[in-house]
Amino acid sequence: MFVLKTSMILAVAIVAFTGCGSHKVYKQSTINSKPYHAPKIDARVKQVYLREINTVRSQGRNCGDAGYFSAAPALRWSDVLYRAAYEHSHDMMKNKTFSHRGSHGTFDWTANAQALPGGSSFRERMENNGYTKWKYVAENIAMGSYTAEQVMAGWLSSDKHCANIMNPILTDVGMAEVNTFWTQNFAAHQ
Repeated sequence: MFVLKTSMILAVAIVAFTGCGSHKVYKQSTINSKPYHAPKIDARVKQVYLREINTVRSQGRNCGDAGYFSAAPALRWSDVLYRAAYEHSHDMMKNKTFSHRGSHGTFDWTANAQALPGGSSFRERMENNGYTKWKYVAENIAMGSYTAEQVMAGWLSSDKHCANIMNPILTDVGMAEVNTFWTQNFAAHQ
């Protein structure tokens, strides 16, 4: 886990501090969901997030070493994935960490709710918040961007993040920002 320094320059953070991950499983989760109580997202903010993502997906895109992706179907918003994204952004912000793994501290809700021995994974956060029947999940994280446009530009300049955004298998998205800590969760139901 990377501990952030307070003197970090935000412009560098946009490029330097992005992370992505993906996981494939074809089974139903056995986790007993204990959802995080994220604040309701403003409808206008949700529309901005969806517009940014689906505009990118509407056109073919070269994602560098990850390859070329044809235009992909529009994603639909998932409040469940939003809760998992908000939980993780809030945890990273409160603990001044930057990782796909939760801090295992007070603000790593899923790790505490599920009595996990280490910090929560993005898969565990999605399942704990109710996305239990999935065949593919992925997560992008970033810090330092002030707008959805900035964070999307940063993710698109990274091959793996771009590939997550353009993945045609994915059907659902939830995205959250807490004090410039961003989490973007993707999934596809079984």
